[in-house]
Amino acid sequence: MRTKNVKPFTYGSLYKQDLPDGKMTPLTAGNLIEFTIAGPYQNTWPDISANSITVYKSGVYQITADVSVLLEEEQSAVFNLNRLADGSDPLVGSTFDAKGISIVTGINIQAYLYAGDAIGIFIVDTYAPRGKLPRYNRAALTVHLLEY
Repeated sequence: MRTKNVKPFTYGSLYKQDLPDGKMTPLTAGNLIEFTIAGPYQNTWPDISANSITVYKSGVYQITADVSVLLEEEQSAVFNLNRLADGSDPLVGSTFDAKGISIVTGINIQAYLYAGDAIGIFIVDTYAPRGKLPRYNRAALTVHLLEY
């Protein structure tokens, strides 16, 4: 059956899923969260080598990000969703943090993205008073076009 006037979907996802006993990756400020799995996508490009999702259509996107962080006493980390790998173009309202012992932290925002924008989870800052960096073993980043 043919359907008329149906907009093509636009979405993409990236994941990092290491078991709790698997590799724990240090959170280093000034870098993007690293991903190992490209999830389903259409009209986007989830790129595990660039740790970002590039959108091919301009419009308002629902963007969801989360990171499973292992913190030790007094450690913390701050993240944001960013258009540039160097962290110089964060999306408005996209900053989130991790404080405590072990936490899954994240954010869900809506933002206007332009065709060609590449979105990643940027590690803005970490606090490690005893020198050992906070670590993470899971992360997810998804984008879904709401309108264009």
